[in-house]
Amino acid sequence: MAKRRVLVCDTLDVANLGLTDAFEVDYDPKITKEELLTKVANYDALVIRSRTKVDAEVIARATRLKIVARPGTGLDNIDLRAANARGVEVVNSPEALVEAVAEHVIGLMLALARDIPAADASMKAGLWEKQRFVGTELKGKTLGIAGLGRIGRRVAEVARAMGMSLLGYDVIEVPQDTLVSLNCRMVDLDTLFASSDFITLHVPLTTETRHMVDSRRLSLMKSTAALINTSRGEVIDQAALASALRAGEIGGAALDVFESEPPGDEIVGAPGIVTTPHIGGQTKDAQTNAVTIVGAKINQFFAGRQ
Repeated sequence: MAKRRVLVCDTLDVANLGLTDAFEVDYDPKITKEELLTKVANYDALVIRSRTKVDAEVIARATRLKIVARPGTGLDNIDLRAANARGVEVVNSPEALVEAVAEHVIGLMLALARDIPAADASMKAGLWEKQRFVGTELKGKTLGIAGLGRIGRRVAEVARAMGMSLLGYDVIEVPQDTLVSLNCRMVDLDTLFASSDFITLHVPLTTETRHMVDSRRLSLMKSTAALINTSRGEVIDQAALASALRAGEIGGAALDVFESEPPGDEIVGAPGIVTTPHIGGQTKDAQTNAVTIVGAKINQFFAGRQ
């Protein structure tokens, strides 16, 4: 039987896919859109990261394609409607990044609470500004979690262990036993923004969530409250957030994702902000697991087609 052909379009460790001898793998991590359009008809499977866009044009050319696999969480760079219409399976591995992203959220929250980045920069500038850096403790504070999926729930578990009170919001009903175990109270989104000391976003990018955090919702926040986003940059109106920070209307923000990446100086240079370059899932452990999981899904998918 001829081997199934797999094209890996972005940078990853192919060995971690763990594909069986039934596959022939081509690794082209710098492939251009034009090259992909030319080659895609020769492959049964594509493995991509965030760089490669599998749009309707690519899928139309992919006459042999059976599955698209993306290690990690997002699928926004894949035209799911076009894939479904052609009967192309789409898989990812969001479960692999849960711990890494949740720990990054906690790290960002601690950085905001204790002003760690500014204190570090001050020390490296030769200063000793002990009186300047008076922070706040997380114990006893309220954390609002918008989106109680895998990552949101893991953040809730850690925050609860740190003594924080939890408010939750989700468009999908969360099982009551989960809420009881987390000691989390569900509220509407406006109440969450108005009542929380820290707010962390864990929502997908949809028509409904684009700019869900706008100037009106930011105005609901306490003047001491801080916003954290490790989900999708476009769920925040970045210009409105920069304006709120400059005006001192909120206490701070920590962003790992941005409306455009890399972002401009307007948001990175805003006062009271901590920024990281989309590294929430960037641990060796998570990256290995993400690739291994989608590899297993590819093996399983084609095993049923022998």
